[in-house]
Amino acid sequence: MNIRRIIFIFSLLAMFALSLSICGCSFIGVSNPALKIALVVPLSGELSQIGEEERNGALLAIKDANADGGAFGRKFELVQMDDKGDPVESAIIARKICANPSILAVVGGVDAGDTIMSAQIYAKNNVVMVSPSTTSPELTSKGYYSVFRVCASDLQEGISAAKFIANDLKLKRLAIIEDNSDYARDLIATFKGEFLKLGGVVLAEEKIYQGDKDFKAPLEKIKSINPEVIYFLGMYPEGAQIIKEAKEMGIKSVFFGTNGIKDTEFIKIAGIASEGTMATSVGFSFNKLIKGADFVKRYKEAFGRDPTDYAVFAYDATLSIIDAIKLSGKPDRTILANSMHNLKFDGILGSTSFDKEGNTNNNLVGVYIVKNGSWRIIN
Repeated sequence: MNIRRIIFIFSLLAMFALSLSICGCSFIGVSNPALKIALVVPLSGELSQIGEEERNGALLAIKDANADGGAFGRKFELVQMDDKGDPVESAIIARKICANPSILAVVGGVDAGDTIMSAQIYAKNNVVMVSPSTTSPELTSKGYYSVFRVCASDLQEGISAAKFIANDLKLKRLAIIEDNSDYARDLIATFKGEFLKLGGVVLAEEKIYQGDKDFKAPLEKIKSINPEVIYFLGMYPEGAQIIKEAKEMGIKSVFFGTNGIKDTEFIKIAGIASEGTMATSVGFSFNKLIKGADFVKRYKEAFGRDPTDYAVFAYDATLSIIDAIKLSGKPDRTILANSMHNLKFDGILGSTSFDKEGNTNNNLVGVYIVKNGSWRIIN
């Protein structure tokens, strides 16, 4: 009987010790958890190529921050979420993030479609969101205190495109094809205002929709008026198919697009038809960036290919959050927006800060051309 009693007591002691061990591990985990930053981009679907570039850029920023010691004795962690480029899915994810206080801030939004709706949700909950590539002026025009972007807005891109077409290419007769998105509508307004002011004439405006596959009807109308330039406002899946069909129909107009087509996938889909296509992009020449060559080298080592502008913007978007967390003095997302507004950080794009609306003060817009199967900056 005594022996059984001793065995029972030792069993209880062993179970108690085990529970302490488990509780101890749990306590260590809770007291020293990772500093989580969410990435919300399309990792599947037609815009997944852009999403993957932005994910890679964000991952590299996290890697660099952790190699530098993290913050507050803790490491940073990127929580990857796939919004499929769908505004509804993006909004669902935004609500989940706002309900999860362990996530300090968000890097996200490839374009206006998957950003505008979710931005409102983040703003209402005072959760910082930094978009790498959403250029729509609407993103920062509503007074959202916690919403930011590291790329130039359409206000800059539309004006730059109009000036280049009218002044540099000296082409004035133009037709527009736009994908009826928020992104396209914002760009049209700024582009047309500047282009008409410079003496340009818009001969036709044709609407398509994302997901369309056949563009023969609008292209036949455009062919009949023979514009010098076709200005396309939309994304690369439709843009690539349009340029292929246009070339097959014998249309000789210069094809000029927005940053939605400046992607390697545009060239892959359009093939030889992409040669000579031009586009503005909220971008830059890596050779003109002090940290550009080093970033290209490290990115290629990590991911086996050259980076695009999207990767750089995502890197700097993530870096801005990391530096703002450090500036806050503690990992508290309720005060992070204040730190973002007071932030000045040195990223791949150079010295960057944000204005009172959340726009970057480091606006970069370039003009690119497809030459020998790759995008090259020309201005």
